[in-house]
Amino acid sequence: MSAAASFEEGKLGRIAVVRLRPNEDMVTAVEAACREHGLSHALVRSAVGSLVDAVLEAGDKTIQVPGPGIEILTLAGEVRPDAGGKPQAELHGTIADGKAQVYGGRFRRGANPICITLELVLQEWLPA
Repeated sequence: MSAAASFEEGKLGRIAVVRLRPNEDMVTAVEAACREHGLSHALVRSAVGSLVDAVLEAGDKTIQVPGPGIEILTLAGEVRPDAGGKPQAELHGTIADGKAQVYGGRFRRGANPICITLELVLQEWLPA
């Protein structure tokens, strides 16, 4: 069995510790934080926070998780520039609702408003 893989030469750079505010969409807020800190390429290293409601995509399935108070259990992803050079985030993770049901997938842009705050650590990636 052979798995497809791609590799990119580069090195890790600066670290930004960021606090995102309530009612901002998580995906677009991560992109805005990268613009603000001059990170065109970045990795999400860690995060802690909550969402008002959540919408995840898992394959061709959409998972809607009504809140309030969706806990972010894990958050991983990367930010790369789009065709116009603006940071574009691709975020994946796991969340839990108020009944401790756990869900996972890719966070849909524009559908994951931050509840109280979201603190995260971004690390710059410097492609060769």
